[in-house]
Amino acid sequence: MLRFCWITLLLVVPASALGQTHPVQPCPSDALDPTFQALETVDHKYTLAINLRNISREQCSVSNYPGGTGMDLPGGMGISICYYCETGSQRPPEADIILNPAESVHQTRSWKTAPANGIADCGYVTQMNWDRVKEYAADARFWLFSRSLLKRICSTSIVVSNYSAGQFLSEAATTGSRIPIIRWANNESVLSREHIPLRVTVEDPDHLASVDKDSCPHVFLRARDATPGRVIVYRWTRVKELQDATCKVETVGAARRFIIDFDASSVLIQKNDENKGEYTLDVSSLEEIDGRYLLVGGTQTIHLSMVKGKFIRRDWGPALHGVAVSLNLDNNVYVLGSEIPLHIALENIDSPDPIAAMDPYYDPPGVGVQLLDSAGNPIQSAQDTVWTGHGYCHGYPSGLVFPIELTLSQMGFRPTNPGVYTVEAVWQPLLSDACFIGLKPPLPAHLTVKSLPVTFRVVDSVPALSQPEKQHQ
Repeated sequence: MLRFCWITLLLVVPASALGQTHPVQPCPSDALDPTFQALETVDHKYTLAINLRNISREQCSVSNYPGGTGMDLPGGMGISICYYCETGSQRPPEADIILNPAESVHQTRSWKTAPANGIADCGYVTQMNWDRVKEYAADARFWLFSRSLLKRICSTSIVVSNYSAGQFLSEAATTGSRIPIIRWANNESVLSREHIPLRVTVEDPDHLASVDKDSCPHVFLRARDATPGRVIVYRWTRVKELQDATCKVETVGAARRFIIDFDASSVLIQKNDENKGEYTLDVSSLEEIDGRYLLVGGTQTIHLSMVKGKFIRRDWGPALHGVAVSLNLDNNVYVLGSEIPLHIALENIDSPDPIAAMDPYYDPPGVGVQLLDSAGNPIQSAQDTVWTGHGYCHGYPSGLVFPIELTLSQMGFRPTNPGVYTVEAVWQPLLSDACFIGLKPPLPAHLTVKSLPVTFRVVDSVPALSQPEKQHQ
């Protein structure tokens, strides 16, 4: 029997359903894709820029307010952060910049990389961060760790601008040139929070990539927290120049290919030492031409799912209307009476319609479970599962993986006999931007999306195992 727990609530109907016009909403952090560029002029003025591109399908806004400015300034050098202090500049009125899909805003930080008198001290920073937190709506924070882009500071101040419309520099540095091609070349290594070995290959036919003293390209790993939040969403993105990578060179005909191995664990470890989460990673290389610094040739994005300090490969069921469900178990054999954790994930991959359902992080969890015996017959769930019943509705933006950690017993199923069982996760989201529970028909259409079936065995005791198998006791 399929186990669902629903609570009837009357939720707010969106303005569109009432014939009203939606105001342009602030860009959520899921919609903002950061990258970095820089420009150095002949007078040694260096300008580092962050670009934030709207990668959502909706129009949204970004305040021109500069937000927080963080960096580990060298002590004793008297370097200050300066807003609107260049000659003739003044603080503009606060305003929202409207971004259509694929449009960008940028903010700059400028300083001198050579002393004016030739003898002044200069210093370095190892990281800078950009904080888009405004009032109480946590939005995002972006970090850059780089020796190549964080050049020495020979100024008494770093000048910070407001956010402005558009990208700072054009991505095309040279017309007709072929940018480096970077591809993932990972093996099947077991990944944990402490050890994430990854590999990329870099092909640079037109020699555009900036190289280090060993003639290997400067490559940057971008890691993004892709763990969905509940109400207030806090995100981080870290862009780190890889310093401890190993680089080998292969000759392929007249061209060279670089093989770069690195460990990504230091980029993912958070201050709160989380042992779970969803992350996306990509790698790009640094191009330096005529004082312009661009990150180019990015790989495809890979997604990592961490559960209990280890990364799992999610097994996704077939997508329906751009929506899919994943279900993984830790083992394929369990001792009778033991807990059976369910690692469930929901994703709106690319649905053409808005997707809404009950919040996956409150109870009821908005996802169901079906348990079958060895003959394929549905097993009746127990009726003793109690949900306190928050019943929140939740929207599911495309591209976000929503992880749900439950146990089979929480969903009302406790196998009472040894045998072979099959479990499926079932999700029934609505093709709508609200749940509409309690409203009169016609109600929006819903989907019934299933994970791949997962089969496991329940035994009386550990000695019942006839051969080495993954088991949980």
